[in-house]
Amino acid sequence: MAGTTNKPPDVLRDLLVYLLREAAEIEHQLMIQYLYAAFSMKKRPDETCTPAQFEAVRRWQSTVYMVARQEMEHLALVNGMLTAIGAEPFFDRQNIPLQFSYYLGRNLQEGKSLPDQPCDIPFMFERFNLPVIQRFVCFESPSLETLRQSGDPIPDWCFSCEGQYPSTSMGERLRGEVRDRPLLFPLAATRIPDDLLAAAREEMARLGANLRSVSGETLRPGTIQELYDQVEDLFRFLASRWNLYTGNPNQQVFVPVEYQINVFPITDLPTTLQALRLIVEEGEGIDAPPDFQSHFLRFFDVHDQLVALLARDPLFDPSLPVPVNPSGGAISNPFAKDLFELFNYTYATLLLLLTALYADFQPQAGQSYPFFSSALQENAFGPMMTMLLRPMAEIMAYTASGDGEHTTGPSFELSAEDRALLREPAKLGNIELFLGRLQKITDDLAVLTRADLAAAARTADDVPFLDRQLRFVSESATAMTNNMRRIYQIGQLPQFVVAP
Repeated sequence: MAGTTNKPPDVLRDLLVYLLREAAEIEHQLMIQYLYAAFSMKKRPDETCTPAQFEAVRRWQSTVYMVARQEMEHLALVNGMLTAIGAEPFFDRQNIPLQFSYYLGRNLQEGKSLPDQPCDIPFMFERFNLPVIQRFVCFESPSLETLRQSGDPIPDWCFSCEGQYPSTSMGERLRGEVRDRPLLFPLAATRIPDDLLAAAREEMARLGANLRSVSGETLRPGTIQELYDQVEDLFRFLASRWNLYTGNPNQQVFVPVEYQINVFPITDLPTTLQALRLIVEEGEGIDAPPDFQSHFLRFFDVHDQLVALLARDPLFDPSLPVPVNPSGGAISNPFAKDLFELFNYTYATLLLLLTALYADFQPQAGQSYPFFSSALQENAFGPMMTMLLRPMAEIMAYTASGDGEHTTGPSFELSAEDRALLREPAKLGNIELFLGRLQKITDDLAVLTRADLAAAARTADDVPFLDRQLRFVSESATAMTNNMRRIYQIGQLPQFVVAP
């Protein structure tokens, strides 16, 4: 066996980095699709959602939010793996809608040894309904063989293609109208360059390596299951022969337990395997302990409960009419358009903040003035998501788009400028960049609080909810800006305050 003091071949380390970037983007894309569905779910009973039905909606929304939060956990763990091997963090992603090769029917058929080719499963934004929860089940489903061996329920719709995952509004469902043709979206660009794959094949052949996944033509994964197999195999292979973990172990991001996500330092092969095992168990439930509630099983339970309620009441509708794959160009309501654009700006700010945090994390005990890392960490995980993005999106779901049919939903669109910044962490080491962005968010929200909400709301009954949520978001943004400045200067971790 080769010694463990030298570094691995660049081409194989680079392949591992690209595989991890692919995994990071997939986890990120799943998370925001789940969030969009959760944002769309009703916040109170109405004419198509009785109080008893609304209790079910609340449970489902809590489940979908929990799964989305764990996808954030997976994204964070993959970034921990990147920084552990001395690579830059990766929070960039392509804008949806897209079709990823990992969810093409032909790849799923080959990768999961299916007798029939299943449907392509698109990445798209849709409100919560039955076809959407079916699509989410398929995202998280283990292979058919694994399901048969485990005795878990089998979602037949994931393993055949009798129909695509149509987005059906309540009106379409009542009229019996559904789309019978799949929506066609651009195929996502892979993160793994062809020339790197060719060079990696040559290097593996030179080393005489014979790994489960990383060999020959299978260097390009076909499914998510294969992707994580390859990540694990490469980690095991490289760590057993070379000094793979060149990142500073003291710069591994640790997330406080109150944020309810399990992010821990990754510093060696055992902690890497622990993280990979957690991701697979929480998602598909493969090799999880008995009675473990994976994302697959949680979504399957929601699906069955929704089917039962629709059977008793076909008029039941658990979500608001947010659009499929929203775009700013389709919004004519000025308030809704401004909030739509502000949401995307705030979301991009969170990703920039996370990138900067992972690029140069410093534990609180090891910091002195300026306390840059602490200032970022206090805003990175819980506050910006729960106190800014989530309430903003819930306001949008009750805000008229202006087309007379839909309310508004976020597109999570990243501008070319922000995507470029995400790929250059070295440019994010300035607190003024983040204070400036937070101040813009605060100023824009202050303007929105003075808007005519009666003209912006879906109905007059929605105005009190919009007013309450908007004021909460505005006060939260002010508190975050002030706290970031204060923590940066003196290192304290105060409760949220509004006064500077």
